[in-house]
Amino acid sequence: MKAKLPVVKRIWEADIYRDGGSYGFCFDSDDGRWYEFFLRTRAFDPTAQTSHDPPAIYLEDANSGRLVRNLSWAEARAFVAELSYDNERFRELLAIVAAEGKR
Repeated sequence: MKAKLPVVKRIWEADIYRDGGSYGFCFDSDDGRWYEFFLRTRAFDPTAQTSHDPPAIYLEDANSGRLVRNLSWAEARAFVAELSYDNERFRELLAIVAAEGKR
């Protein structure tokens, strides 16, 4: 059984990371915790057919290692569909999700 997805209450950060192109946004949820929606870069894999792996949601952040759930591209599109955050990196992240990481 898949873990229930957290409900986004407030996005408070979106950025591209210094690892070479991973993206993420952090958000508070209605359960009183914070999470990270994370897109790991595949920039250094010359055989990769996509720019990023499918997204994952972590409790707190990806560095915590506390994976809540891996998402399919379809689940990711549905998850971000109603979200808005006035941030250039967030818009870039949305474009990656919309393209399913295709280059």
